[in-house]
Amino acid sequence: MILDLDAIPFFLDKDATDDDYSLFSGEYSSGSSGIMRFEDGALVMEFVTAKSEYSMTSYKQKRTDVQTRTIPLHLIQSIECKRWRFRNNTGDWKHVWNPKMIITAKSLKALEGIPSARGHELMLTLEVRGFQASRAFAAQVTALLAEERLRRIEAGSAQKHLPPST
Repeated sequence: MILDLDAIPFFLDKDATDDDYSLFSGEYSSGSSGIMRFEDGALVMEFVTAKSEYSMTSYKQKRTDVQTRTIPLHLIQSIECKRWRFRNNTGDWKHVWNPKMIITAKSLKALEGIPSARGHELMLTLEVRGFQASRAFAAQVTALLAEERLRRIEAGSAQKHLPPST
């Protein structure tokens, strides 16, 4: 088992599902940020969410208290880091956008209450300078996932967490 897992800072994409827009007043999501770590066999995410309210005469920003979500290891399907690239007109590769970490869950309940979760996937925006640490974090969690699945198969309890075959 790998023990040295650093905490990874992340940003959540703006969640537009609860936004209330109008010409004269409204409220919208103005971003979220947090930190993720591996603790006691689960992925622990702590984050704050910012909301902005506006009207014809005022503008206010509100931040939520620190929210914590725990995703048990057996509910994570996969975790990967991606960085999109394109070729410019001279044929050189250029990196665009900040790198992303994509967490795919086996259950919708695993990602419940996390802003910007879409179905069973959660896309986190990472800092560019922390990309290598994030890739190492994803690789270590993937190794832990494989180790846990092998342990369940060897113990004969793999069917507890898998849906019945049809």
